[in-house]
Amino acid sequence: MKRIFSLITASFFTLPVGALAEEGSFLSDGVALHYTDVGTGPAVVMLHAFAGTSELWSSNGLMPLDGFRTLAFDARGHGQSAKPTDPDAYGVEIVGDVIRLMDARGIEEAHIVGYSMGAETALKLATEHPERILSLVVAGSGWSGEEEAGVYGFVSDALGSSDTFGDFMAAMPTVEMTEEEQMAAFAMLMSHGISPAQEVAPLAATATAMEELINLDAVELAAIPFPVLGIAGETDEERANVERLSGAIEDFSFVMIPGADHLAAPLTPLFSETVTGFLRN
Repeated sequence: MKRIFSLITASFFTLPVGALAEEGSFLSDGVALHYTDVGTGPAVVMLHAFAGTSELWSSNGLMPLDGFRTLAFDARGHGQSAKPTDPDAYGVEIVGDVIRLMDARGIEEAHIVGYSMGAETALKLATEHPERILSLVVAGSGWSGEEEAGVYGFVSDALGSSDTFGDFMAAMPTVEMTEEEQMAAFAMLMSHGISPAQEVAPLAATATAMEELINLDAVELAAIPFPVLGIAGETDEERANVERLSGAIEDFSFVMIPGADHLAAPLTPLFSETVTGFLRN
């Protein structure tokens, strides 16, 4: 999660020619959320990271996914979904959005794949609605605690003093990069659906309420009854929080993406291959 704040263009889904997809929006407790629903088979719901969009899942080739019905949506406050500015509209409401999407699309059970903020959402979902989940992939974030809550609080405060997300990014400490490295970083941001021009107030509200989703206790995690896969890049600062789940969840496995940081990990072939293999197991 932390790396996503220091490196950050919203774009629409791009699906391969011939993919049968339904794209639209639905009202989730009064908030319009943009979704894409493609394919047939067991359902997989994919949850993106903070400040990004569901574009991530088409960028890395996981949507569409042969043999599965894949659904993804822009979280409230992000992408093409509505953007409330009151923190009370976020927090556990993000978890409720997943269930309301499943209900709206007639899905009783689904595999859940979450990255970063999406992984934290997925874990909270697993503790509150285990009967709706077939399996869980938590990547780029895991068993978050007080430190991560503090980071979200810092981000909320910093966003509150910025005019655009690009201004927020420019104010963050950065390392010296060559022009080639800058172009590569920008390409990764685009692949995540991260736009410097996006509104900051909804993102600040999202960050403020994230503490409602994290700080899960060991008893809650131990009660998760289905297989859980954790994935993290080798140099991702969140890697330890993903690995930490092995001490709490009985049916847990972990895969590290060699040489990858927080932004790069979900865009690697190994990430997509690992998720696909887990879902087909």
